[in-house]
Amino acid sequence: MDHGVSGDLIVTDGITEVTRFKEIIEDDSIKKIVINISGGTDSPLVVYFMAKFIQQTESFEKEIYPHFMVDTGNLLTIAPSLVPKQLDVIRELFPDVIIHDVLLQNFLRTEDWNDDLKRYVASNKGEDGVFKSDNYELHKGVPLDGVKNLHCTPLKEKMEEMIKPDAILGGVTANLPFRIMQLYGINSKSQPQGRVVGVNKTWSQEKLDRSPWNDVDKRFIAHQYRKENLMENLFPLTESCLVESVGELIENGCEPDAYPCKICHHCVEKFVAFGMYDKCWTK
Repeated sequence: MDHGVSGDLIVTDGITEVTRFKEIIEDDSIKKIVINISGGTDSPLVVYFMAKFIQQTESFEKEIYPHFMVDTGNLLTIAPSLVPKQLDVIRELFPDVIIHDVLLQNFLRTEDWNDDLKRYVASNKGEDGVFKSDNYELHKGVPLDGVKNLHCTPLKEKMEEMIKPDAILGGVTANLPFRIMQLYGINSKSQPQGRVVGVNKTWSQEKLDRSPWNDVDKRFIAHQYRKENLMENLFPLTESCLVESVGELIENGCEPDAYPCKICHHCVEKFVAFGMYDKCWTK
């Protein structure tokens, strides 16, 4: 069966090749692999391929440590309950691979959140007064990543102190092409070519923290789900919607029980790639 994986541990859709997993498998110094997981479609696929290649090469000295920072400001998400189920699916597929229980850390929005947000926006405005950043995502016109990263840094540092990882992976993908984003009305003023491109240094400044999916978009992810036969067991356990409260649903013109909202960036992006929203809704 064609799983989209060549013999040299490369994930491909026939056009683009992802080599990050191969690099980790072939590096004997890497034993502890932290994978930042969010409950969406991208990060559990990182866990899946990492586990698959560990089992395929019998590199059982390598262990996977899922890490999830829970945004307690999101009142609608069920991601904290979905992530352990995602991991159970992957464990069943690769029973010989050590996948530790997920390390959950609660991300608290403190009273300083709004003040930090204002300072972050002000410090990243160009001469024309327009907000500019290389790595942020708009949610209701608000740049989240910069402030969230600021408040999450202590949690990341604590995680690294506890686990002492040799490698840290995430599930960030590139944005869809700008023309497609415009066609579907996705409101994102971040980089048209991608959210994060290339290599980012971690908080320790010593290890590479890089998503295998940096240079591919959600369509590549959907392609792998279908090729790996993950649409019935793993995909239904993913959640992408960004809406955080019933009040926000109503404000956006949705019914109070209409979750997922089907209009936020991540909902539309998921639908474009998979033809489905959260809960496998098709319309």
